[in-house]
Amino acid sequence: MKIYIACPGAAVSGGAELLHQFSQELTKRNVENYIVYYGTGDGDPTPERYRKYNVKTAKQYTDEPGSVFVLPEVGVHEAQRCKKGKAVIWWLSVNNYIMCYREYFSTTFDIFNISAQGNAFQFVQSQYAREFLEKYFKVADIYFLSDYVNDEIIERAQRDQSPRENICLYNPAKGFANVEPLIENCRDDITWIPLQGYSPAEMADLMCRAKLYIDFGGHPGKDRIPREAAVCGCCVITNREGSARNETDVPIPEKYKLEDTGDIPHVLARIYDAIDHYDDRIGDFAAYRQRILGEKEQFGREIEQFLEIIQS
Repeated sequence: MKIYIACPGAAVSGGAELLHQFSQELTKRNVENYIVYYGTGDGDPTPERYRKYNVKTAKQYTDEPGSVFVLPEVGVHEAQRCKKGKAVIWWLSVNNYIMCYREYFSTTFDIFNISAQGNAFQFVQSQYAREFLEKYFKVADIYFLSDYVNDEIIERAQRDQSPRENICLYNPAKGFANVEPLIENCRDDITWIPLQGYSPAEMADLMCRAKLYIDFGGHPGKDRIPREAAVCGCCVITNREGSARNETDVPIPEKYKLEDTGDIPHVLARIYDAIDHYDDRIGDFAAYRQRILGEKEQFGREIEQFLEIIQS
């Protein structure tokens, strides 16, 4: 068996890192596998921070008996190339699928008739993706293949003893329109820091000093940054978009999931409560942190199931 994993070249994102982590885990199990980069120029398509995963690469997928082509949801159209081998659609982001193919939607989201392709398997990174497939693709068999937080961040969080500061972290790439008025109207003693341009180690350092992380983005899958923040000891406040709406992908207490992020006084009151009473509120996230710490072991079990399924 040969497994080919399609991945955007030179991309630094949660999804791209997961594809490299997946390759590494397959290699540990002596499964022949290759990353197939797409959308690359002449430079090195493997980002510097992902070289530690020691992936092997191939120029293209070779369709032959025993081959498996793993495609993120934005590569669904490539599943048609699998005539002799098998295709695996790995739903890392529902929103990316919709954005990529929206001009082709008419009466169905299943524009490539994947649900009827007998040699195509559906794996999901989130409960949000599972519900999307069940509702719009009517797929009978859906399997979980999730992910885990970067080891470097976990290790940093477990040894850190930094005092907490009145810092609120946010991702400027997601939901900033709802965050900007909060910054403008917030108390002066709270520092807002955008998580942008930092290495994993630098991110962890910030998260281990901050009291709060807020995320009012679209939550297209089981996002990494809320989990990274939580495991580093931050309280977490989200909206109820995408995966944040369910209790499986973002299992934080309901009072930290806000329905109307445009209600500035209400949102600021929740932020002040988390920061001013941090020592009392951080315990609300203990179960969430424990689940995050078990994700790598869970991912290993899911890979074993993956191998059983595609070889059946």
